[in-house]
Amino acid sequence: MVKINLKLNQGSPQYSCSSCMDCQSVFGKSLCSIKNRGCCWYFPKFTLYEIHKMVKEEDGLKALSKIINLPKVKIYNYYIHAKGYFDEVGYKKYIKTWHVHDSYVKDKSVFFRACPFVISGVGCTLPERYRSYVCNFFICDEIAKKAESYDEFKNYINERNSYAGWIQWENLSLEEFFTEKKLNLVENFEEIISILKKVPLREYEFKRLDPIVVLEKPNNNVNKKLG
Repeated sequence: MVKINLKLNQGSPQYSCSSCMDCQSVFGKSLCSIKNRGCCWYFPKFTLYEIHKMVKEEDGLKALSKIINLPKVKIYNYYIHAKGYFDEVGYKKYIKTWHVHDSYVKDKSVFFRACPFVISGVGCTLPERYRSYVCNFFICDEIAKKAESYDEFKNYINERNSYAGWIQWENLSLEEFFTEKKLNLVENFEEIISILKKVPLREYEFKRLDPIVVLEKPNNNVNKKLG
């Protein structure tokens, strides 16, 4: 049995899955030195909108400072890429020996990567509100396949897509605003931060979603919801 539900942290949405506490996902398997990292192999990109959220609060500014001080961080004109650990030697050896390991995963490098914010057995060290929306909405393929027959799960997918589209629109608006002013994060980081502190932050009004209990063998595809 797996429980899926929507969490809201000061208006910031996140999909929560109970199986993450004991991750059995193929994507959660680690062949690098950082074990028990779950699905945290993604190197997150922080958009202008997510940076905007951070600069509005003291804790957010601390999170931003943590991000930009990473040893492998890369700042682009309108987003920040937080690069983490990659066992390149282990990956190349794995590819050469061509072990049969869950071959349906096309990008085998995920088994050798770890997010810079993850701690083995603990999870992400960034508060949910300041994480990349990609991280907050990730549901592994195994759970998605089990849940796809539930009507409410379709609402989860639709709302996630709507939110991703809204984030893209917000980013485009901010990018156009700074482009007109001939400002970018690479050359004018502090100036952009100062401006964002003054610009009103818009929050997405997330649709109410009912929690779901996904059974291993759903009874006639009837939805089972938490009370």
